[in-house]
Amino acid sequence: MWTDITRRQYARAELLLPSDLTDAEWAILEPLLPPRGKLGRPPVWDYRQIVEAILYLLRGGLPWRMLPPGLFPPMTTVQHYFYRWSAMGLWKSINHALLLMAREAIGREALSQRGRHR
Repeated sequence: MWTDITRRQYARAELLLPSDLTDAEWAILEPLLPPRGKLGRPPVWDYRQIVEAILYLLRGGLPWRMLPPGLFPPMTTVQHYFYRWSAMGLWKSINHALLLMAREAIGREALSQRGRHR
């Protein structure tokens, strides 16, 4: 249940879009992403812009073509990274890492006894 305290605590008014990441959220997520390649031309879009575009689409349940031009990287760029990271299992790894961090944040062991035997 939302209270005045929790509404203020979780308000995202300082962000352009509700799906955008705060600096604190990005600081947790950024190290979990693969390093940029050293070869080829320098990237035009940074990872944060790409991740925020993916979150915008997922949060809204939108198709690729509804990604607003000018607000995010091109749809094809976002799509490329999403599928590439999916194929390498990055989303599953990020989910697992965030789960472990959340467990530790509330004082629990990162892995339960059941999780250790998997």
